[in-house]
Amino acid sequence: MKFIDYAILAKTRAEEHEADVWGKFFIPPYFNKLGLKSATRSTYIVGKRGCGKTMLLKYMDYHTAFSPRRKEIPDDELKHIGIYWRVDTQFCNSLKSRGFDDQQWKSVFESYFSLVVSAEIIRATRAISESAYVGFTNQDFQNLEFGCAADFHPDFPTKPIELEKFLEGRRRLFSTWVSNMTSMPQPLLPPGRVFIDALISDLKNILALSDIAFYIYVDEVENLVPYQRQVLNSYLKHSQKPFIVSFTSKELSDESATTGPESVNATHDFRLVALDELMDEQSRNVFFAEVYLANLDIAAGNQQGHLVQSLLSPDELSLRHTDSYRGETLRTIRARFPSKTSKQLAKDALEEPRILRILEDRIDRALEKKKTSVSADMFMKYKDIPDALVIVPALLNRSSRTPDHVLEELGKYRHNGRGYFESTWIHNNLVGALLELYRPYQAVCPIYSGFDTFCTMASNNLRHFLILAYKALEVTELLDRDVEIFAIDIQARAAYEAAEKLIDEVKTFGVYGERLRMFVLRLGGAFRALQAQPAMSESEQNQFTINSGARSPSQEEIRFMREAMKYAILIEQLETKTKGFIGGDIMDYQLNPMYAPYFQISYRRKRKIEISVEDFHVLALGTEDEYRNLCARLIKEVPAPITTQQMGFW
Repeated sequence: MKFIDYAILAKTRAEEHEADVWGKFFIPPYFNKLGLKSATRSTYIVGKRGCGKTMLLKYMDYHTAFSPRRKEIPDDELKHIGIYWRVDTQFCNSLKSRGFDDQQWKSVFESYFSLVVSAEIIRATRAISESAYVGFTNQDFQNLEFGCAADFHPDFPTKPIELEKFLEGRRRLFSTWVSNMTSMPQPLLPPGRVFIDALISDLKNILALSDIAFYIYVDEVENLVPYQRQVLNSYLKHSQKPFIVSFTSKELSDESATTGPESVNATHDFRLVALDELMDEQSRNVFFAEVYLANLDIAAGNQQGHLVQSLLSPDELSLRHTDSYRGETLRTIRARFPSKTSKQLAKDALEEPRILRILEDRIDRALEKKKTSVSADMFMKYKDIPDALVIVPALLNRSSRTPDHVLEELGKYRHNGRGYFESTWIHNNLVGALLELYRPYQAVCPIYSGFDTFCTMASNNLRHFLILAYKALEVTELLDRDVEIFAIDIQARAAYEAAEKLIDEVKTFGVYGERLRMFVLRLGGAFRALQAQPAMSESEQNQFTINSGARSPSQEEIRFMREAMKYAILIEQLETKTKGFIGGDIMDYQLNPMYAPYFQISYRRKRKIEISVEDFHVLALGTEDEYRNLCARLIKEVPAPITTQQMGFW
């Protein structure tokens, strides 16, 4: 038996990979649209967690471009030498106050930026000399002189290795000073842009490096102190080859000021690229499938396989965009992650004795409320139309539906597939009814199965899809089942475990981490309780809109909402051109569908509830008593077990 290293599939975060990702980065279908290597001005890349932003930046970084694993490097690679700088937000946030005003800190931060970038420029130049690039050898690097360095201070070395060590030493000394500002003098640091420009100028004076250009990708720029963003905004606004500064972040920074009287804007100063918007649904599904299948090949030791090699090369994108290739890829992945229609799932449910008993019991209880002579047995005769039968309890719990009317409609549907069941009832209620039938079994609702379902739950988040897929593999191995095709129940259990893991992860999200986790539990619990209402008059509620209230939202509420959207806890969609919560259009906010299996609510964007600003405050920042009161008002008919266990009170 061929050994398969499934641990490779567990690497779902870019941070788990080293700086050099040559041979590990799969080219996304939108890669050529980015135009990063030919950019003549700054780019601002925006993308939420799991969209592939960090791996893209690592691919653009010099560690990858001049990787020792890369056998041939074209001459024009020098025209784009990427430097990926992930901001140390904790350290940068310490560069404020303590006796210095913002103007003084701006000068300090600019020197710190210069230290970081200058050292990276030297390292990148050394990486070129040690790579397969033939135009600049290691001996050329040894002969290199940065004559400009001595112009800034006689203590600055001019040889590259010595200068790199000197700059790193200054960086450590700078860190020591930041921690001991009152007890030691401020160290001498190189000036900002002028020092960087001088180093690049010395490099361009070498014939072999005359085309060299550096692109700095500053990640997580939105987490910087405002004055620091102003410093970097100045770099961005005045970027041009051979030194271009670009930004990346989870959301567009709201700081547009620079260190001067100007401000930055997307029209003139940078090109805005929203990674989450670059793939349509089919492209996303195909790419998710490609990544998973290619990872399987790598885990099996088939690194040189056709699929893996196709994903590693931008030259293969045209082939990957063909209908035949996409169709074959989707057929392959759907065979591994099979699905069933809702009608098939209803049939399977009625073949489970426990679920059949639950259904009959719920019909009995609904009939008792109606005080009718019609018995449950009269309904249970319709097991041959399971998609209709499973929604009967909900229909019987509605005041507008009589048992005789429902029986009559069952007869019509059995006879010719027509009537209310065919026109609206099944379409509106079947998924919700199945969720309720499986609710007692917690982790194994088969609604959450199938490749396309996994993609819908993951939305645009590749990491979330890979977590779902890996969990399916993990559960399969644990139960000693077939790893080639994941059974429906395996996928359902994997979805639950993935949701549980991701909800627990929320507590690590920024300053509101634990509050955000409680918000997820409260909102999901409220949706679950709404789902559990016997009449299910509004089934599949998993989103809300804020369109009322006696006051405007507070700054803290706005910050909380922005954090929830930044980390994709909430997914927003425009509802209508009306004034909304954060000063714009009214939006619908869907709880991330990845969390749906944990609460056994719908993962599909269907129905919403309307709440006020005050209600949102309770969900986000309110006390437990306030939350209970809110739920009591939102939920009119909730079975006792749901009230106590599934409304966020864990």
